[in-house]
Amino acid sequence: MGWIENDNWNAYAVVRKYSPDQVRWATQKMGYEPDGSRLSLLFRDPEDGVAEEAGNLMVTAGLNLLTSLLEGGAGTPFAHADAIVGTGNSSTAATVADTALGADNTANAYYQQADASYPQQSGGVITCQATFASGNGNYTWNEWCLATGSGGITPGTHLSAVATGVVMLNHKVASLGTKSSGASWVFSAAITES
Repeated sequence: MGWIENDNWNAYAVVRKYSPDQVRWATQKMGYEPDGSRLSLLFRDPEDGVAEEAGNLMVTAGLNLLTSLLEGGAGTPFAHADAIVGTGNSSTAATVADTALGADNTANAYYQQADASYPQQSGGVITCQATFASGNGNYTWNEWCLATGSGGITPGTHLSAVATGVVMLNHKVASLGTKSSGASWVFSAAITES
């Protein structure tokens, strides 16, 4: 059993697409490739645009984790040290039984830890952000997810190998564009619980 978007679980995703020229300039200026928070300070707008998409599907494993944590049971909370953001290129419809992206364990999926200071929670809204640097996630983005796991996060293409005890919370299939090498895309999702 899972929740389809309704008054209880609403998600809104935004991808800010910084061009290879912007990333190159920012990297030269900073001396390192900056994350999304720094890129937004350096540039008024991303040259390659912004993609926005509403909605997602809370998967059964995510619902089970949420209810377990609410009841004081076992599970890894969705906190910075354990927060995982994933993107992939599969356009196969999401189902409540999903435990990983459709493109999981291929070169067309990538999971990584959320940016520093994310996720954040305020007024019933959880916001998570991850910067997919110039060398990561270079494929057509057709899906995304949030997950949690413990024991340190090692970025990669296979969700169950990224951390220990990984649980995918949600899954959304939507066309967000094609990321090319050299570009830096900043993915953020706001989830409202009401």
